[in-house]
Amino acid sequence: MKPVRNNFQYVFGADGRCGIEHIVEEIREADIIALQEVERFWKRSAKIDQPKVIAGLRCGHYGVFGANLDMYGVFQNPKGRVVNRRRQFGTMILSRFQIVLSRNFHLPEYATMPQHSIQ
Repeated sequence: MKPVRNNFQYVFGADGRCGIEHIVEEIREADIIALQEVERFWKRSAKIDQPKVIAGLRCGHYGVFGANLDMYGVFQNPKGRVVNRRRQFGTMILSRFQIVLSRNFHLPEYATMPQHSIQ
């Protein structure tokens, strides 16, 4: 099987097209998929839970998401109810083979803005 090269970057593909469905279609034949720049609840990606959407589109693949950046994302909905959640940014692994264990290893932080250091 030939490798598929595409940049997930907030769901903008290397070909300039946008959308999770488009990206998932590009990688559908792969046995193991590693995605960078996957987000949960960020404004620039329509505040959706990308790992959940991707996992739902990848029937037959096991998936695990690792947040490398985890920030406050709590808000009040239109009815005034507090919705507790975190804005996250990280990596995701999808595999046709069962993922028994996963772990994030944080790298040293050398960014100029430590609160946004991408691990």
